Amino acid sequence: MATAFITYCGPFNAEFREILAVDKFTADMKEKNIPHISTLAYELTNFLVDDATVGEWNLQGLPKDTLSVQNAIMVTSSDKYPLLIDPQGQGQSWILKKYADDMEKSRSICTQTHPKFKDWFLKFCLENGKALLIEGIENEVDPILDPVLEKQIIWKKSRGSIKIAGSDMDFDKNFKMFLTCRLPNPSFSPELSAKATVIDFTVTQGGLEQQLLGRVISHEQKSLEDSLNALLNDVNANKKALQKLDKDLLQRLTESQGNLLDDTSLMEVLNNTKTQAKEVAIKLEDAETKTK
Repeated sequence: MATAFITYCGPFNAEFREILAVDKFTADMKEKNIPHISTLAYELTNFLVDDATVGEWNLQGLPKDTLSVQNAIMVTSSDKYPLLIDPQGQGQSWILKKYADDMEKSRSICTQTHPKFKDWFLKFCLENGKALLIEGIENEVDPILDPVLEKQIIWKKSRGSIKIAGSDMDFDKNFKMFLTCRLPNPSFSPELSAKATVIDFTVTQGGLEQQLLGRVISHEQKSLEDSLNALLNDVNANKKALQKLDKDLLQRLTESQGNLLDDTSLMEVLNNTKTQAKEVAIKLEDAETKTK
């Protein structure tokens, strides 16, 4: 169901995504006697991403509403390159912050109609493993991008190459591409929808309320906004610490041989993990109280 959600639900708003997940996907699983829990459709977000990752996305500018989190999951999890329906630009703003380290300011953001699009932007990002953001997409994408969208890459050992408009270019596996459309209701062809992951980033009421509140706080009480951002950073760090503790403990349990109770170092790790987990849980509870 998670795969179907990422693959098919991107172009739809929150209401239709719920209809697909509950009335279609869950009903289909029930009809085919596939074992599942009744609330699966409502827990997809928690299944696909952890709280620490969502917290990091929020710090990078992603609104906290469920639709935005679902969109971010699709952007980061889909095998196909994402095409964002983004009238308000909030999806593009988040991508620019999230992938800032993978971008070259003067060569990573462009339109497909730029006269130097192929050689200055596309080739550079393909060969150097940079992120490329193509803005201003309307109803169609330039056919020059078809080999990239279809991932027509020829691999020879660890080196990849791709032919773009008759020119052979190296392909770095770290290359990323994002396409954004400012039209609120574009008419993408079925072929384009099959080549890219179309994701509706149109702002929701919840996301808009959060952004307006952030603007008001920033304007009226700058110190309060700074303290809130510091608190959110602390919460995110604590969640990551809790995840690391769990991961380390599981690794020690896997590597341990013989009787677990006789392994003194493992018992020590277990006790330390319990103590630190309690401390982190108290910090998270305190932070949750302060953010309300």
